[in-house]
Amino acid sequence: MCYLHFILYFCSQIIRLLMKKLIVLILLLCGIGVQSSMAITEDDIKDYWIDKYLSVSFPLKNIRINSFYGVRSDPFNGQTRQHRGIDLAARYEEVLAMFDGYVKATGYDSGSGKYVTMQFGDYTVSYCHLSEIWVEKNMKIYAGEPVGLSGTTGRSTGPHLHITSRLRGKLQDPYNLLVYIRDTKQKAIKALHLDEQKINTPTEFIKKYANIAMRQQRKYGIPSSVILAQMALESGWGNSTLAQAGCNYFGIKANRKWLNQGLPYSTHDDDRPNEKFCNFNSPEESVEYHSRLLMSDRYARCWRYGSKDFHHWLLAIIASGYATRRDYVEKCESIIMKHKLYLYDDLAEKM
Repeated sequence: MCYLHFILYFCSQIIRLLMKKLIVLILLLCGIGVQSSMAITEDDIKDYWIDKYLSVSFPLKNIRINSFYGVRSDPFNGQTRQHRGIDLAARYEEVLAMFDGYVKATGYDSGSGKYVTMQFGDYTVSYCHLSEIWVEKNMKIYAGEPVGLSGTTGRSTGPHLHITSRLRGKLQDPYNLLVYIRDTKQKAIKALHLDEQKINTPTEFIKKYANIAMRQQRKYGIPSSVILAQMALESGWGNSTLAQAGCNYFGIKANRKWLNQGLPYSTHDDDRPNEKFCNFNSPEESVEYHSRLLMSDRYARCWRYGSKDFHHWLLAIIASGYATRRDYVEKCESIIMKHKLYLYDDLAEKM
């Protein structure tokens, strides 16, 4: 029964977050400022654009089209025929989901070779001629997650990635999806004032910092999932200026002791303009400082919970006055559930 209550609670919070995102979108489309009775903050606007950027992904790290959609000369016999997708240059590279969705089918046939078919809303997208398939039917996937390895299986003249797409069953030019992805990313980058070369995806972020978080769990008993979720939320998956320039992944403000010791800081707008935030030498130093903070007497109520009880750890952290955002717990738990960060709590226990 307790588990059922938690699931119902989590679902209700997800609905709240989705409603808030919808309100932000409406305000943006209408050109309404962030100061409104809906309590939409600058953080909400930033979160919206970060989510927007991360909601799409190119299917490969580098995009070069070898053959476009439409009529072409068949590479096997030279006859004119319809090319029902696009071919991207790829030599045994990871292929990535373009949007959030699920795996509709995987398999092999003599034409497509090894293939993965994914459902993204009304769009059905297939990746063909793969050398390896890393997902299974009905598996949930998110934009940027690898689903396999490109190759040259089936009717193929060499290694590449062939993509086909259908909108409600009708064949479409996949190039339109690439344009949408490009435009979405460019709008988000412009709104966030970020350097695209330095932008982390959730997959890259987790890969970088999961081991650090698990070591902290072993050392202090703080769930890895909580550490990673707080890092992701506070730093926008490592994309904030504070994280990239000051290695501060938790939005830790410089207190009087920090300033009196002459330690480095930078100023940023937060609850008030030009607030001082700690600067660290490395992500590891930032994480260690955060862990020691949670081990201080102020957060003693957290210690009564186990290192796999992320829900009560988050509630206790907020009850101790960690953050001012009302939706802090909901956002952290959304990140934990979406990216299965709770699995790292289990892994840390086995280290």
